[in-house]
Amino acid sequence: MIPGIFLALITLIIIFVYTTSYGVWTWRSRNKPGAVMIFLLAFASIILPIYKLFFRE
Repeated sequence: MIPGIFLALITLIIIFVYTTSYGVWTWRSRNKPGAVMIFLLAFASIILPIYKLFFRE
């Protein structure tokens, strides 16, 4: 079970970093509202699965 959780966390971190780097590029391209929404998406993509992973019912 532990290797599965570890693999899931690594995958979530990779998705978060990739999405955040796109948000930074969008911010530098002077699309501030789009960058803010991408950052919100990145945070949701890491927080919600971790919450579900550790607080299962």
